[in-house]
Amino acid sequence: MNTFAIAWDSIWHHRTRSFLTALGIIIGVFAVVTLTSLGGGVRTFVSQKFVGVGANLITVTPSMPSTHASARSSKFRGGGPFSNVPSTLTSSDVNALNHPHHSVIKAASGMITVPYLISQPKKSPVSASVSGTSSTFFTVENLKSQAGTLSGKGIVLGSKVATELFGHHSALGKKVMVGKKSLTVTGVLKSAGSGPGFTPNTTAYLPLQTALGISGQKTVSEILIAASSANKVSPAVNVIRHILLTRHPSHDFKIITSKQLLSTVLSTTRTITDFLAGIAGIALVVGGIGIMNIMLVTVSERFREIGIRKALGARDGDILVQFLTESVLLAVIGGLVGTVFAGLVTHVVGKAIGIPANLTLDSVLTAVSFSIGVGVVFGVLPALRAARLMPAEALRTE
Repeated sequence: MNTFAIAWDSIWHHRTRSFLTALGIIIGVFAVVTLTSLGGGVRTFVSQKFVGVGANLITVTPSMPSTHASARSSKFRGGGPFSNVPSTLTSSDVNALNHPHHSVIKAASGMITVPYLISQPKKSPVSASVSGTSSTFFTVENLKSQAGTLSGKGIVLGSKVATELFGHHSALGKKVMVGKKSLTVTGVLKSAGSGPGFTPNTTAYLPLQTALGISGQKTVSEILIAASSANKVSPAVNVIRHILLTRHPSHDFKIITSKQLLSTVLSTTRTITDFLAGIAGIALVVGGIGIMNIMLVTVSERFREIGIRKALGARDGDILVQFLTESVLLAVIGGLVGTVFAGLVTHVVGKAIGIPANLTLDSVLTAVSFSIGVGVVFGVLPALRAARLMPAEALRTE
């Protein structure tokens, strides 16, 4: 306790210098804790969105042809609506997957992106994507109708698209233009949660055959499938693979479950977060060097005090612990201040961007542990220098 009191008294006596010394630790801990907390919040947000979209979803995307055996061993070989892998998936594949005898498959829907904007006749287009889907798409994605019907020959608007086009007026029965094609609005979706690559509120949906005609495409970009339940995903994947292999012997498709996709996204997010936190951690090293520098100055200023303590019987270990305690205390104070600021900023930023990012106990413990480590590592050299001083040499110093 006496050692701690001496260390605190020294820090408080030179509080301006101590604050400037701890600033490097404050910045380093602030950066690391903020990045890891926000990264954790992003992973939680993504997980929640995937659960909201559906744990029973399966996606079939185009892929480079391969043998059946190598296809099983590969994980992601490309494909999807934004891939440059040519698609051979067709609407007849969708019909085959929708066969009523496949009890583990609830519904399947083809999907393409239509390269045109949507607008009212003779008006400017709105910022919304346009997709072509099978009538079963809304069952697959568990989307509900706010008004009208979700099946038919017309167009179905996401809630935000309907508002942008018609304000608070009813959109049902109104005409909209997709490219040069005039279509009648037959339904408006209820507002729904979005996820990676899934934005129903800002999308307009055409019948698949209409979309194929407008875009000039012959194939679908991907096939979305809902298993009958979350615990039927694996049997559904086996059925899907069997059906498509009979139609695509070269195995030019890839089956991806929501669980696989989520795992890949979370792994990528964690890697990016850890990389950024590692870069931010450089500030901790810089702060540690600052602590070592100021502690060397402190030792030089207190030569006579060290000499007197040794002359009165203090051992080398006592002097070592005294200066090491001061170094660690300085680092811990910086770590705690940095953690407090990180908690405030994380909370504000999390609220602003809509992710559940908050300071966790693990973040606090990690920050304190790093601070103690920095204090010990960079405080050892000055403490050893003080401990090794000979009493006579120290007392001769003015």
